[in-house]
Amino acid sequence: MLFSNFSSAYVRSLAACALAILITGTAATASGQSVGISVELLDSPAPVNSHLSRVVSDTSGQIYLSWVSEEGDLARLLYSKLTESGWSRPELISSGSDWFVNWADFPTLSVNGDNMAAHWLRMSAEGTYDYNIEASFSDVQNQDWSEPRVIHSDGVSAEHGFVSMLPLKDGSTLITWLDGRNTKNGDEYGEMTLRAGIFSSSGQILSEWELDSRACDCCQTSSAMTSSGPVVVYRDRSAGEIRDIAMTRYLDGQWAEPRPVHEDNWQIAGCPVNGPSVSAKNEQVAVAWFTAKDDTPKVQLALSSDSGTSFTAPVLVASPETNGRVGTALLDSGKIIVSWIDTSSIEAKIMLSVFSSEAELLQQVEVANTSASRRSGFPIIESVGESVYVSWTDLSDSPQVRVARVSVK
Repeated sequence: MLFSNFSSAYVRSLAACALAILITGTAATASGQSVGISVELLDSPAPVNSHLSRVVSDTSGQIYLSWVSEEGDLARLLYSKLTESGWSRPELISSGSDWFVNWADFPTLSVNGDNMAAHWLRMSAEGTYDYNIEASFSDVQNQDWSEPRVIHSDGVSAEHGFVSMLPLKDGSTLITWLDGRNTKNGDEYGEMTLRAGIFSSSGQILSEWELDSRACDCCQTSSAMTSSGPVVVYRDRSAGEIRDIAMTRYLDGQWAEPRPVHEDNWQIAGCPVNGPSVSAKNEQVAVAWFTAKDDTPKVQLALSSDSGTSFTAPVLVASPETNGRVGTALLDSGKIIVSWIDTSSIEAKIMLSVFSSEAELLQQVEVANTSASRRSGFPIIESVGESVYVSWTDLSDSPQVRVARVSVK
């Protein structure tokens, strides 16, 4: 299977969608480089009682927002596209009254040229964490979604989730997930595994692999495309309960042995539910993650200039007043954006840190107030050109998805 590298293009002006400029500022760094940042709150197409959002872009720089709306027991997955005149009319992807709806394990939308893919989680048995990953595939032009299919073939009622999707050549999609098929192993509790598969634009499975036979049970996975092929990052789990961030790379037709991005040596008996984030552009790779070794919470950033073959020593992004929930994005200029939650005050804040391509901190900006509770979920970021789009759940009244655009100059 040949993988292609997708680069983002500039999206045209979307000023008509902006409700207000919240923050503007310019700062000079130690190197003398001047950085200006503006934050715009965009109108949201998601209604009240919406959450679990994702913001993604396609190869032309078009922005899409997906979210889950709930009415009683009914959950609905919808999406909207950002245009010059505002958000398009929300389109329904799927719905159900038997979904597994969870603050940390939530649906993904992927746009790949004229094709789209989306996933959600559906209960498979009576166990609290017995649920399947279902996916549907669509042609952007006719907006017809295929019949849902379970992407894993094990047939075991166990936990399957924490999905990441990566667009590939010819409209296919690389889907990575945590797979609990081995956890239901007779009287013994087996290991959570990391698996991946390639699915055609119509949802046919083309290849499938086990990437790691022992992974942390409920931390998000993340994937990105480098000039050498795809990379996947996740929280590993050793026999001694060391739960550091690992990466595996697809090289010469096979997946390489997973290697740590950095050896934090964080030993913890339970899953922190705080996965890593990776972004890539050509050979440049950025990985951000949360760790709390010695009970000291930290957000860290490590960079690679060789498609993930090696990484720099980590740079400290935030500590100790943070609960992680990180995101990463690369701008066309090579600047790196890391999102994280600041817990230094009663009301938590969604923060963005801007780094140079050499990991020098250039600027830091608050995007919005939030809550440190699970109900606020995970902010998601996506870059287009020199802008970053941020989506999150606002809990100030009823839960509602919000969106902002952050421009870096």
